[in-house]
Amino acid sequence: MRRLTALVVAATVALIAAAVPTMPQARAQSNPYRGITINFIAERNVHESAIADKMAEIATTWGMTFQARFLTVDQLARQVVLDYVGGAHTWDVIYAGGVQNVYQWYARGIIVPLDPMMQQGGVANTVDWSGFTTAAQRAVTFQGKILGLTVATSTPTLAYRKDLFADPREQAAFRAKYGYDLAPPQTYKQFLDVAQFFTRRKGETLAGRPLENDFYGSAFPNKKGVYLWHSYENMILAFGVSLYNPKTRQAEFDSAQSLAAAEAYKSFGPVQPSSNLDDSSAESTTLFANGRVAMIIQYFDRVLLNVAKNDVPVFGKVGYALPPGAGTPGRLAHAFRDGPAIDVISSLSNHKEAALALLAAAITSKNQLEAATQHPGYIPSRTRAFQQLIQAQPDVAYLVRAEADPGALTDVGVMPYPSILRADQIGDTISNAISAILTGADAKTQLAGAQQQLNQILATIRQ
Repeated sequence: MRRLTALVVAATVALIAAAVPTMPQARAQSNPYRGITINFIAERNVHESAIADKMAEIATTWGMTFQARFLTVDQLARQVVLDYVGGAHTWDVIYAGGVQNVYQWYARGIIVPLDPMMQQGGVANTVDWSGFTTAAQRAVTFQGKILGLTVATSTPTLAYRKDLFADPREQAAFRAKYGYDLAPPQTYKQFLDVAQFFTRRKGETLAGRPLENDFYGSAFPNKKGVYLWHSYENMILAFGVSLYNPKTRQAEFDSAQSLAAAEAYKSFGPVQPSSNLDDSSAESTTLFANGRVAMIIQYFDRVLLNVAKNDVPVFGKVGYALPPGAGTPGRLAHAFRDGPAIDVISSLSNHKEAALALLAAAITSKNQLEAATQHPGYIPSRTRAFQQLIQAQPDVAYLVRAEADPGALTDVGVMPYPSILRADQIGDTISNAISAILTGADAKTQLAGAQQQLNQILATIRQ
């Protein structure tokens, strides 16, 4: 009898358990987006991987299906445009990369502004627009419209070997040679001095020890295309190169400032590894992390991702400073391309509201802070998460200075609207010209040729 009673009780408990959903099941059953599939396309980098993981996790609790596809940065832009032209409803959430794609895609109708959806109750509460940093809000706002959400902070830094810069022997040798103290360079002239000083061959001494390999002053990602273009944007900003005159609607790329920038950039050739013309951002950063380079100008999050591991040679030996300026009176003391990570919603998505709700839920302050813990190198775009991360990782405080600096400008600061609508063509044209200069072509000739091409490109913009 006791055994029969026990069996009845056990069966009853099992039936009740089956009838009462667990918390995740309950959320899924009550969620208005239950059963929807959201497709995400992005580049596989630290911040998009972190966001994808969060969206996948939340989608499960909401009873949704989440699918992500990762491409290289150049493949991504082509795929998005091709799918839009073909009328494919494949993508819901899209990684735009930086500001230039956001402007171009909005102008072409590829993405939709988010503010109409953000005014709806549930989505508005999830998005929490006021919780983003000022820089994160500014990056995605155009003519009063919100074109995407800044999902991570990505700002350049001058990363340098602070152990070498602090070595008394190196400090004394530098002062004896150049007549001023060794420190993170404030101008590109100082940058060249420091880079030349630290460029040494195998067997020479560095900080009292003989080198087992060649050592370089710097390493730029000079692979022709998007890598060289984004690297060279810092020079354009620093030297005050105007790419577009809104009054004449003409390019101004063959100016004296442009020639000075090109010649300065070319002067860095001897202080870099010979592979620089084929190196991407990942390869130049890896050289730095492996202890082969004294300093690089690269995105802070990318550097942190590579050096915040106790098994890399430069762990604990890296300092962060603002990138240099041209050192020209009246120009910005520091100037660099601020390239925040932005996710957008496809205009062809059949589930725009659900896509925005899922994206917004993935980047709450709590989830951004968790992402930063789980993915070293991920930097939040929300104020509260950003401040909390600084407490755990003091190096991140560099970004407070960088984001507040007047020289931190997005692509639209380089290519004033509406020239940014031809950002891809402008970037390719300039990349081709600078690449030719780096390999020995006459600078004036290349800049003049690029000027003509840029004017032809700008002429296609509807004013």
